[in-house]
Amino acid sequence: MQAVMSHRYGNSIYCTALLTALFLLAPLYFQPNLGGRGLALPYNIPVWAVASFLIGGGLYLIAARRQFIRPIHAWAFLLFPVVMIFSGIVAGSSQPIPWLFRQIYVVGGILFLFSLFQFNFKQQQVERILYVVAASAAINALIATAQIFSPELIQGWLVTAGNTPVGVFQQINVLSSYLATGIIISFYLISRPSIGSASLAAKVLLIICIGSGAFIITYIGSRVGMLAAVAGLIIILVSRRQQFKKRAVLTLIGLLSLLGGAIPGGTIQEISGFEKLSQKTVEIAKGADASIRINMYAMALELVAQKPGFGHGIGNFQRVWGAQSGVYHLRNPDARLPPYVTHPHNELVYWLIEGGIVSVIGILIAIGITLLAMIRCGPQRGGGYAALLIPITLHAQVELPFYISSLHWFLWLFLIFMVLRHRTITTSVPLSLPATRLIKVSAILFCIGSSYFMIHSARAQSDIHAYLTKKEGQGPYLQVALNNLYFSSYAERLAMRNLLHASILDKNPDKVHYFAQWAEQQIAVNPRLKLFEDLINAYTFLELEEARCKIIHTGTRMYPMNQPLKTAAGTCKNPG
Repeated sequence: MQAVMSHRYGNSIYCTALLTALFLLAPLYFQPNLGGRGLALPYNIPVWAVASFLIGGGLYLIAARRQFIRPIHAWAFLLFPVVMIFSGIVAGSSQPIPWLFRQIYVVGGILFLFSLFQFNFKQQQVERILYVVAASAAINALIATAQIFSPELIQGWLVTAGNTPVGVFQQINVLSSYLATGIIISFYLISRPSIGSASLAAKVLLIICIGSGAFIITYIGSRVGMLAAVAGLIIILVSRRQQFKKRAVLTLIGLLSLLGGAIPGGTIQEISGFEKLSQKTVEIAKGADASIRINMYAMALELVAQKPGFGHGIGNFQRVWGAQSGVYHLRNPDARLPPYVTHPHNELVYWLIEGGIVSVIGILIAIGITLLAMIRCGPQRGGGYAALLIPITLHAQVELPFYISSLHWFLWLFLIFMVLRHRTITTSVPLSLPATRLIKVSAILFCIGSSYFMIHSARAQSDIHAYLTKKEGQGPYLQVALNNLYFSSYAERLAMRNLLHASILDKNPDKVHYFAQWAEQQIAVNPRLKLFEDLINAYTFLELEEARCKIIHTGTRMYPMNQPLKTAAGTCKNPG
């Protein structure tokens, strides 16, 4: 019995250490980069590396114990990746690499969620991780504060954008939703019975997290951050009011810290955060921003109607969206649309277009089971869980936090784990000795392989940055990136663009012809805006006026609000 307890204690330390590294240490990793999303942002690389070790550890435990611990209705969470893969096979995809990484993203998240159950977390251990997340939010708020007042203090480590607080996430709304989650987590911990025995340092941490987070959110003037923080705070204060009454003094201090951060944060600027928020609200009232959203959703519904069942295929959004933009704009010439779109800024709409109704049903079933689990937890505990999930969930309905920040993805899944962990089933897994050994070795190799890929991706990202910012000598800046599965397509575009410019400079029409053929094929698959610019330059050099005007008109149909393309179209004799 003592050996079993010791073994479980060791597993707990392993998982706690990994989750601490995931939420607290991994986000602090930084190297020069060009921004973007996914592994193009450096902190996502160690985040995925740490998550891989947790997944591998969960798989190893299943083999070692020959037991699988799962939540009630686990099938609901396994259904989505199954239908996603099935719909992807049916609909097809012209971009296999993006398709693969979308599958990995979702399947990896589900494996992460199920791996958490294998470590037999106790409530005390769960709360310990929540303190780690609160510390992470406080650190990010302090980093953002430094970016506002003393950016020179962190310039040697972290990118700065003037005096704009973007934190490690390099995007203000992603930072805001993370800080809003930290604020709600802090109030949740204040409401827990364990706060009575918590150290003074732990209580001070929660107060700092609340005040600093409120300061940055209001300073930025983020609508999604403010709305999420207010909505989450109202829900948790109402649902857990009895617990807060028992800790009235600390609750009052927390609320004062919230106001003490929010008021100066929203008023100290020349154009205050509150003024920024009111200006955005006025824009919505006038219909400017609302008009763009309405037109985007109208176009999205048209695309869904074209292929409602299984969608247009994962990775095909930009191609089908571009084609529909031209059709929609012809019917509605006065419609306001964004000049460039890579995502409909709504997670469910995104899946409707690419994965169809089948994929969204899978998502809704998982959401329904989570809501059912919250209800079964009762109004106090369930309301607290709902409040914790609000900031990131709300953000996913107006932007794309999961694709920018993998940290948000894993934090959201950990909060869902908190909801589901109260009702679990332990199932025996009959494994032979060879099968057990095979799974254990596979788990170890998975951790090693994923770590190697992440290190290789970090090097590829670094080389791309060096290629685009230095260009000194003839260094092979793209060789690593061209051999990296994630960055290879980006590196190929950069290499081909360099070929175009060098060929034009050398007056080599054969190589320019080669680029034009390649670019035409790329546009047919993924019509990126930059490709149109390069292809226009190629046809201009080759003096192929008809081909030049044809690609210009293709571009203006796909990007009707893009002014450079509209200007270029005016130079064509045939208006198309």
